[in-house]
Amino acid sequence: MTPLTESRSRHDGHPSQRKLVVHCLTGSATATVLDDIARLRARVLKAWPDLHDGDVSAERARLEPCALSWRSIAVVGMDGDQTVGAALGFPLEDDHGAMRQAFELAGRDATTAFLLAGSVLLPAYRGRQLAHRFFSERENHARSLGGFESTVFASVERDDNDPRRPPFGRGNEAFWKRRGYMRNEALILPPPAGPANAGFPAARQAAWTRPLERGY
Repeated sequence: MTPLTESRSRHDGHPSQRKLVVHCLTGSATATVLDDIARLRARVLKAWPDLHDGDVSAERARLEPCALSWRSIAVVGMDGDQTVGAALGFPLEDDHGAMRQAFELAGRDATTAFLLAGSVLLPAYRGRQLAHRFFSERENHARSLGGFESTVFASVERDDNDPRRPPFGRGNEAFWKRRGYMRNEALILPPPAGPANAGFPAARQAAWTRPLERGY
């Protein structure tokens, strides 16, 4: 067996070699995939920086506004019958959480914003442009609906000196900026939901926005 043959056989079946399929569901159809997405979120968001506690029922409850909005979208990445990535979005006015309250406190019209409600992807499938696809599909959906001036999402921020920070961990800020997003200091969000993590530095939430008219 030649070294080349050995190299090929060693990587056979690795996630990076498998073909992925991306599905987009809208409106009430999003409800059919929310249980799978909740399980995926409970798995992925246990890692830095979110540090959720892996409670599937809590993750499912956070996704409920998406199922209730007729203008929502769920973008789902599949490896065969396994959900390996997902991203959600719906109009901010259909949400009743912290982001809408932040808009209202800042004197901004929540009806003009489309909320990107979380994007998760298993580590083995990263680096294949799926993150860009997740953003583009949701932004294009919002654009197709009409009436939206911006897209917005929340990110969790933790101190650089937090002892739980991975030694070589990198944030997503550079990626978000390449997509045209900027941290919006006018939108004040409360600390993120999840376990209190007593004894560690407190986490923060920040809002990132971009004008929707700038095509991608």
